[in-house]
Amino acid sequence: MYVVRQLQVSIPHSGSVSASLGSSVTIPCLVFHSSTPTSPSAAPIKPRVKWIVWSGGVEREILVAWGHRVKVNEAYKGRATLLNNISSPDDLSLWLRDLRSNDSGHYYCKVQKGLEDASDLIQLQVKGVVFHYRDGLGRYAFSFHQAQRACEAIGAQIATPDQLLAAYYDGYEQCDAGWLADQSVRYPIQVPRQGCYGDMDGQPGVRNYGTMDPDVLYDVYCYVEKIQGDVFHDPVPQQLSFDEAQLYCRAAGAELASTAQLYLAWSEGLDRCSPGWLSDGSVRYPITAPRVRCGGHQAGVKTLYRFRNQTGFPDPSSLHDVYCFRGECFEPQKVLIQVKCL
Repeated sequence: MYVVRQLQVSIPHSGSVSASLGSSVTIPCLVFHSSTPTSPSAAPIKPRVKWIVWSGGVEREILVAWGHRVKVNEAYKGRATLLNNISSPDDLSLWLRDLRSNDSGHYYCKVQKGLEDASDLIQLQVKGVVFHYRDGLGRYAFSFHQAQRACEAIGAQIATPDQLLAAYYDGYEQCDAGWLADQSVRYPIQVPRQGCYGDMDGQPGVRNYGTMDPDVLYDVYCYVEKIQGDVFHDPVPQQLSFDEAQLYCRAAGAELASTAQLYLAWSEGLDRCSPGWLSDGSVRYPITAPRVRCGGHQAGVKTLYRFRNQTGFPDPSSLHDVYCFRGECFEPQKVLIQVKCL
């Protein structure tokens, strides 16, 4: 008697899976064998699995495993492992922790067993964005509880240390100390420099002041993952004051977009080199393709702080474009980026 085995690999999900920034995700990969008679003396063959990700036009190897031996790529050490391959050799599911935005991509589970090979793939989308936020009157004006309320007022929540760390590994840098959800104060630095050394003696990383007295004043790091609607920016015939911007959005069946809504739209690809009013009275614009005339060589949401008067309210003499947010129905020709309603 002899057996001819037929190898099948399955990721039991429909097309794509999403996860939050800084969280963990399990991507299942199951191996199946259909068989016909063969030699009973033949030793079982261990499957060899390779997990790779295709993202931004680049293929990266995550890990390779054969039986109990697992070799993890240096870039994924401490973050990636196989969950159940020791207890269940046909379960080659990947576990990935501390998710970053650049972990988004197409994940391939490739399995080889003897002369046979098979694979399956799934798309992973890591959602959410961390951003720095300060009071309109100036730097370092929030107590811990004021910081929490400030994030909530713009449609976000105060970020966790894991979320800020994930943003740092995505390349985020901000030389401003800000509150986080655990009542610690931190800030991420890619290029150490005078005034931004913190507690790390010239090394890149997230500076950490530790748990602080809640009444001490700092900025805050906020986090937003989803919004129920769409951000859009119309070319207006003439620039508007803050009050005129509010009326303009209302006439379009919308409202002024919040800072959190603009950041999330930016993370989804919105790019406009036009400073515009937002609901908190700030003036900002989103850049995904950096150019010198649009805020320099770094992508991000660019902020103009100077258009507020001494009371902290928008200066009525300042004129700008406007970013609106429509929570339900919208006119497609006016929308630059659609953020899916859930």
